[in-house]
Amino acid sequence: MKQYYFVMLTKGNNRTQDSATAAQIQKAHLENIGRLANAGKIIVAGPFGDDGNWRGIFIFDAASKEEVEQLLQTDPAVFAGRLAYEIHPWWTQTGTMFK
Repeated sequence: MKQYYFVMLTKGNNRTQDSATAAQIQKAHLENIGRLANAGKIIVAGPFGDDGNWRGIFIFDAASKEEVEQLLQTDPAVFAGRLAYEIHPWWTQTGTMFK
């Protein structure tokens, strides 16, 4: 078994940006996901298909919850307040993750 960190992304407290600003934040959010995935830190990321309070998930391969917190602070959507999050330790059998 290996420990990862499951992050539930939820609607943040600041979703008042105009559509152009929100689009810029989203573009930067996706670029940051790509950067963290290329670094091997995010191993799963994706949005939900409805418009509920839950916006998406991340699964991080990180040494600690504190490291995950630091990585989340690099996300422009989190920084802008468009997204909030909950972090939970999560375990899975080695070899059962997406490839």
